Amino acid sequence: MAGVIASSPSPVMSSSALPRTPSPAPRQEADVNAGGASAIALGSETVAQAVQPDFSFFKNHLRPCPEKVVSAIQNLKSAKTWVDQIMLVKTAEHDLYEPASRLLSLISEKIFKYLKGKGHSAMPAKEIVFLDHHRYSLTHFPTERLEDKPDIVGVFQRYEGFEQDQSGSYKNIPYHRVETVVEAKAIYGGGEAGGRAQATRYAFKLQQARPDRPGVYVLSIKPQHFQVVFSSPVGVTASEHALWTNLPALCSYVYSLYDPPDGHFLYDPTITWREPTPLGAPVWDIVTTNRRFTGAKLIFVGDPWARRTTVFRVEKKGSPTLMLKESYLDCGRRFQEYELLEQVHEEGYLPGVLCPLGHEFVVADGREIVFHGPQSMTRKKHRIWCADVGFELTLAESVNDLLKAVYDALEVHRTMACERRILHRDMSFFNVFMYPQLGPRDRPCMDNCPPLIDDVMEGMRELEERKARCLIIDLDNAAKLLGEPADAIKIAELRNRTGTPAYIARAVSGGMLWCHRSSLDYEYTMPLLKGDAETRYINAYGEERYNRYNDLNGTIHGGKRPQFKTKDDLIDIALGQPFYHRWEYDAESIFWTMYSALLRVVPQGFQETLTSEKSLEKDWEKFRLHTIPDELNNCEDSRTYLIDRNLFVFKRAFPDVMEPVAKLLLQIVSHVRPSYALMDDLPIYEDHLHEAMQRLILQYLFNNADNPIPLTPYKLRQLVTKDTAAVNRGKLTGSKQEFAISRGSKRSAPDAPVETRYSKRLAGENP
Repeated sequence: MAGVIASSPSPVMSSSALPRTPSPAPRQEADVNAGGASAIALGSETVAQAVQPDFSFFKNHLRPCPEKVVSAIQNLKSAKTWVDQIMLVKTAEHDLYEPASRLLSLISEKIFKYLKGKGHSAMPAKEIVFLDHHRYSLTHFPTERLEDKPDIVGVFQRYEGFEQDQSGSYKNIPYHRVETVVEAKAIYGGGEAGGRAQATRYAFKLQQARPDRPGVYVLSIKPQHFQVVFSSPVGVTASEHALWTNLPALCSYVYSLYDPPDGHFLYDPTITWREPTPLGAPVWDIVTTNRRFTGAKLIFVGDPWARRTTVFRVEKKGSPTLMLKESYLDCGRRFQEYELLEQVHEEGYLPGVLCPLGHEFVVADGREIVFHGPQSMTRKKHRIWCADVGFELTLAESVNDLLKAVYDALEVHRTMACERRILHRDMSFFNVFMYPQLGPRDRPCMDNCPPLIDDVMEGMRELEERKARCLIIDLDNAAKLLGEPADAIKIAELRNRTGTPAYIARAVSGGMLWCHRSSLDYEYTMPLLKGDAETRYINAYGEERYNRYNDLNGTIHGGKRPQFKTKDDLIDIALGQPFYHRWEYDAESIFWTMYSALLRVVPQGFQETLTSEKSLEKDWEKFRLHTIPDELNNCEDSRTYLIDRNLFVFKRAFPDVMEPVAKLLLQIVSHVRPSYALMDDLPIYEDHLHEAMQRLILQYLFNNADNPIPLTPYKLRQLVTKDTAAVNRGKLTGSKQEFAISRGSKRSAPDAPVETRYSKRLAGENP
């Protein structure tokens, strides 16, 4: 479940620090076909420009306006006048606003009266009117401040509070009041796709701001023609250009705003907005099959042209904080999050993994909300809710607390893979939280629940008392494993590249066995614990587990080094071997997550130096700029620089007080860097890298139990350059930390919209 984040653990907490998620969604996940043809996300700018006209649009995506209504409008002198005025415009866009808004409002008025007279069901109380809004930005986008200034907006006829300036342009209209948008261009304005592209971008944002709007129609106009666009979770489609003399086509656009054709859901009646203050930010009331959630706040918005993940927070005094997640599931996908979460907990609760309270497919007027797109793409709206919340890793109160959460995340992840046969495949800063606050659960703890970090360090707890220091969420990209490790290659999902660019394992990002020359050195055996760390580990897990992973007779992590092969030989071998998502790749993602968080936290009393500031800037850029390449790649990754350095250079980006942490990370690097898939004999146990990382973290925690390195939870180390990817998502998000930086989205373009993941469907694989 995406982005479930709670309030600060500190007892002194302002209302602005209440449970929330980092929003909007990042440019983070990508699902890519590993066979070479990519299903990589395109930015909304690219999509908007790339939309090609569908010459059957007026037939397939609009409901025809009745001839008698069209005829009545055509015979109106005012309608003819406004059409003539539109067609006479040359270079002044603003000359389009008044005649276009008046014409569309007139058409809307006539259609509304017709449908009202026919007793059409689900009619609004008032008709849609079209208002000039070109001078002012819409207000109250849910997760950031935008400067969108649509030329004309369609709103239900509620004039109270709508301000109008002397030029006639309205202002202060909030997003949640907007039903459609019209983008106007002069005769040569915007090029061939300019108006349509801009209208499409507005549709993108409008759907993010309106979770009650599964689909949206928008309109692009020029003096010579107009074009209708329909935006939905299966993508964007546009009509051919229609001349202004084709008034029936224009009427069909307006008619469909009230009565869309089948399969074009414009509204979800189970979710409605309210304004606590007139024209203020809305709250949302959500009705499920057996529950009603009131006053929900929208805190996470996803890509409306794909899964469209949306997360709400519901808070009531004296009750647990609730989170609701809505998404449009790809019906062709083999594994669904809600099914996998049920499997995680069905034989007993696994601490550290989100446990939902309920879920359902959303039904509108007796029908499930389902969209059918090209190439058999089908998406169905689903809703899931829970009372489990957690905190971003950068809100840790100490380095030791952060490392304990990472230790438990590794233990829980390997347990989920081993005992439940579920591989997460998107372990990242956005999906691993700490300081969990858990809701009620209706099942006992699993019988073979593993000891967690507090059991190891403080003594074993009873099963029902075990609580993880982590909370793993969002199984949208997870896959169900088959019985044997050798069967992994048979699972199509495991052959795809999926994950979060800043944190994705190098091999998964490239879609090939990793062959950077530094990754072909196999020097470091499984770490051995010392002193209390060894004693407490064996007390918790047993000597058999400890010995199981220890190396003997020259093995490395239980596997055998390549014999009689040069690095060039290994590179040639890698080219002929199939790629699939190995467990150790998720462990690597957890390493990148831990590394990025530790880079940005602020020790108490720390003052940045010129050296540390410059080094942080340089290192962070490697996270920020990392993307999943379009082409398969086995050796190029911007983050390689971060793990191919000695301690002297590596530690420069860290505060002096965190030098022991830098040493720990560099120790872990020694085990993360090798490409184990190219060993002569592979490691016997698939969770070997989890074990190595956990041992190193555990030894550090015992060695530094008296030096936890207190942190400042509400601050991040500042960057000079724009921050787009690794720790914060969205644009000018106003997150809890004291910074004004932007959170990256699914791909790399700094100004791409949030969670941009408009993907081509190739070889039966889905975004």
